Amino acid sequence: MNKKIALITGANSGVGLATAKGLAAARFDLILLVRSEAKAKATQEAILQRFPDTKIDYEIADLEDIGSVKTAVQNIRKRYVRIDRIINNAGYSPDVIAFTKDGYEKSFVANHLGHFALTINLLELLEASGEGRIINVSSAVHGLGKVSRFLIKNDKNLTAFKAYGDGKLANILFTKGLAKRLVGKPILAFSLHPGVVGTNFGGNFTGFSGFLVNLAKPFMISSEEGAKTSIFLTTTPLENIKRDNGKYFAKSKVKSTSSNDITTDNADWLWEKSLEIVNTKPQGR
Repeated sequence: MNKKIALITGANSGVGLATAKGLAAARFDLILLVRSEAKAKATQEAILQRFPDTKIDYEIADLEDIGSVKTAVQNIRKRYVRIDRIINNAGYSPDVIAFTKDGYEKSFVANHLGHFALTINLLELLEASGEGRIINVSSAVHGLGKVSRFLIKNDKNLTAFKAYGDGKLANILFTKGLAKRLVGKPILAFSLHPGVVGTNFGGNFTGFSGFLVNLAKPFMISSEEGAKTSIFLTTTPLENIKRDNGKYFAKSKVKSTSSNDITTDNADWLWEKSLEIVNTKPQGR
């Protein structure tokens, strides 16, 4: 019997690495989407030391660069006819707000648009699984997000926390959009809050933001604890979660969201705007 295959973004450290190790322990083979070959090889070595029977492939891509993501998708589609899980784990928390050449805030591109372009162009491979799942790692910080700020070019009023909250809110709306559009197909989508994890989140923050992050460090959980919900959604039998398509999880259970902006209309709007920006159509649709 072929082992299941999980593609993970941001698997080179923190919750992503803990998730990758947990899935290797659950006998998944892995595709790592990382920003550099050096990080990919270091992650491969770290996992294979404990789980030598795991097949670990990797693809280099920068989630801030949609062209880079599309190239990675093309390469993956050449090598694979099936993927069973996509775990959109990578998260970028800016300290200084910066914009792409097109004017979009970089962390929003990395946290949402890059994952959007990756996922919708691999839907055909997920469908070939017969039981595909998309797991989008969001955060309770989504409550700080506002749809009214989304995709405003060169928005000088953004702060690091607002920008991060916007990206995490987008993760949840993307999940709702996927669940709506994949009805009748063998693919489920979920979003989650991993917990307040004491990894390198906010490690680049300075000033008052950095002070707040350092103040909270003693109360944060480990990467292994933070990975538990992602691992649960990836590995639990289908009957445990098939009725929860499109929902938001924390501590491996369905949890209420904390934003009035999480509506079907906003999910539809974000889906159409994202399609327009990444200039693509979902494969197989």
